[in-house]
Amino acid sequence: MATPQQRKKQKSGRKLTRHTVKKSQKVKIKANKIIRENWDKKLSAKENYERLGLVSNLNGVAGGQNKKYPKKPEEVPEEELREIDESNIEEIKKSLKPGEGLIQRDDEGNVIRVIVGEEKTHNEIMDYDPAPVEAKTDVVRALEAYANSAVKKERHPTQFESNWLKQLVDKYGDNYEAMARDKDLNRYQHTPAQLYKKCKALSS
Repeated sequence: MATPQQRKKQKSGRKLTRHTVKKSQKVKIKANKIIRENWDKKLSAKENYERLGLVSNLNGVAGGQNKKYPKKPEEVPEEELREIDESNIEEIKKSLKPGEGLIQRDDEGNVIRVIVGEEKTHNEIMDYDPAPVEAKTDVVRALEAYANSAVKKERHPTQFESNWLKQLVDKYGDNYEAMARDKDLNRYQHTPAQLYKKCKALSS
């Protein structure tokens, strides 16, 4: 049994205080005016992005998105299947990624043709102009109109940069991979993509 002196030692000298819950502050949406006006504070950020027709993560799904009962892929009716002929082989090749392939068979199942996706060169990748995607929501259309209304600042290369790029073009032509490997001329170790953009800006 503890003595009164020991009982006094057990008590803490810290004064007991009552903590009340602070009033929650309203979250301020610091974003584009169009997004701010269409933001629903009752929804989560992910739900808001989906409702507005935007994506919350450019790197794709990282987890937690798999549905318990995923929808089965719809079967394409036979009349909608396009027959492959010589005229559209190149078009199909461009749509396939390296390592992907398409096998064409006859009615008996015999292989007629195998189309394999080819690895694109650096120039083909840089010159590729993707087809425009139609906006699905009014918010996306308003954002695209806002982005197109911005004034683009043109940057002109300096005299030193022009002479340097001309030396690279005279030596390697349009081989930007070789330009990037040149340690003497490419002192700042620009990538092939950066050199391509600089040379294109110089010629325009």
